[in-house]
Amino acid sequence: MSALAGIKVLDLSRVLAGPSCGQLFADMGAEVIKVEDRGGDENRNWLPVVDGRGANYMSVNRGKRGMTLNLKSPKGQEILAALVRRSDVLIENFPPETAKRLGLDWPTLQAVNERLIHVSITGYGSRGPLKDRPGYDNMLQAFSGMMAMTGEHDRGPARLGPSVIDLGTGALAFAAACAALLARNEGRASGQHVECSLLQTALSQLGYHFTAYTMAGVVPQRTGSAVWHIVPYQCFQTADGWILAGATNDAVWQRMATVLGAVELAEDPAYANTLGRSQARLELVAKLVPYFLKRSTEEWVAGFDAAKVPCSPVQDVAQALAHPQVQALGMVQEVDDGRGGTLRLCNVPIEMSATPPVPGGRPPDLGEHTDEVLREVLGFSATDIAVLRQEQAV
Repeated sequence: MSALAGIKVLDLSRVLAGPSCGQLFADMGAEVIKVEDRGGDENRNWLPVVDGRGANYMSVNRGKRGMTLNLKSPKGQEILAALVRRSDVLIENFPPETAKRLGLDWPTLQAVNERLIHVSITGYGSRGPLKDRPGYDNMLQAFSGMMAMTGEHDRGPARLGPSVIDLGTGALAFAAACAALLARNEGRASGQHVECSLLQTALSQLGYHFTAYTMAGVVPQRTGSAVWHIVPYQCFQTADGWILAGATNDAVWQRMATVLGAVELAEDPAYANTLGRSQARLELVAKLVPYFLKRSTEEWVAGFDAAKVPCSPVQDVAQALAHPQVQALGMVQEVDDGRGGTLRLCNVPIEMSATPPVPGGRPPDLGEHTDEVLREVLGFSATDIAVLRQEQAV
């Protein structure tokens, strides 16, 4: 049996953070109903769109049943209340004032189901001057200081490629909701309101950069692929590509220089310790560049691996997904696309020995399971459903 079998989740969230939380619930065996307005989640239309399906939407909605619901209509509100009454968890990511207007604030939901775990995800948090400001991953990369430290030192700020703040927030929300369910089921609490925000996630993801500033006043600068306090530890161009390699301590530096054939650098007392290499970063890196150009990436990886020097080839997504290690982990999941073909999705990034996650089927088409949910979950008749459609409640 899956770890969360029997848990009922109502996912009213949009875009990435909330839906990724809902997908983790589905992967762990929960029954997840994805509720969208009649126009659909906005990321259904974000490029690339293949055969009417947006890759963004498909990445975070696996294993859910999908229905449409007009929350601005009286009938839609009645259906929402009925779904809330039978749910364990509700996920939404509306700005606080919008959530209140739609009856998705905690006092309203608690009155309907006091055992509900209500997960709210916002851009900037539920208090403070920006509490009602919508937030997206890119905006919070800029706001949190993350973007200012990303990119080459002589160029402007750069965006981190993946939406790490969105997906990190989804993971934190999932963990918090599971903790709240555990507390409820063990009698330490009833239902409760769980809040996560992209801003709080982003600040927590600053990690040691946060404490480097609060403890030592260090404001991280853009250093490209380099780590400013470990030198060298960055990308270098090779004869046929790029490699990331690093000297994470003084002993590793000696081994790295030996593999490179840079005997004079290994013997130079100016580079013998972490502080010296850090203070001479630009100078030392400039001296290392010609060495890396002498061999291919594959040759350097083999040499560094043998000497236990941290390194990695710099791969694009296609190369990474084709790598035997990724294949060994089974991270590319093939599912029936419902149209006679298959979809290749990212598999669950968690393994459990007793209750392994089981990724569900493809993400639902817009409103695909509306009738099914109304009929099987709430007991509506065919006539009732026809009336709801006529009234544009679903």
